[in-house]
Amino acid sequence: KQWYQRRVRAVQFNLFGGTVLKLGTEKHHDKLLAGIDTLADIGCFGLTELGYGNNAVEMETTATYDSDTGELIVNTPTSLAQKYWITNGALHAHHIVVFAHLISGGKNHGIHAVLVPIRDKELNVLPGVLVEEMGYKMGLNGVDNAKLTFDNVRVPRDNLLDKFSTLSED
Repeated sequence: KQWYQRRVRAVQFNLFGGTVLKLGTEKHHDKLLAGIDTLADIGCFGLTELGYGNNAVEMETTATYDSDTGELIVNTPTSLAQKYWITNGALHAHHIVVFAHLISGGKNHGIHAVLVPIRDKELNVLPGVLVEEMGYKMGLNGVDNAKLTFDNVRVPRDNLLDKFSTLSED
């Protein structure tokens, strides 16, 4: 049980929380850091894709900016782009930091981190998000691992973790 708690906390505080802290700005910190610290806002880290591992150059997940609505549309275009082996994702996470190609005005601006809600406070999966438990593993079966798929999930432009790059309204 201790190894499981260490793994969950490592993802919560280092990967998820650390990313919000280091790539986010005050608006993200004000919204999430207290909940991350108390475990009221459990999160996960969505870098790895089925077909590409953590090779960001090859990743397929997109976050396309819709300037008419001020939203980012997060999409998994193929099965190879599923976020894969995501700890905390199968059962417990409310949020995921998704690493995706940011597309605005038809131009790809490279990989950026976007906060995407995946469950409500009652842990119901949100529309457009598919969460699948990874199933039986050769070891560490108590670890909450998932594959996640996004079907044109819309999030506010402010969900872009924008410490190093911003996205204007237009």
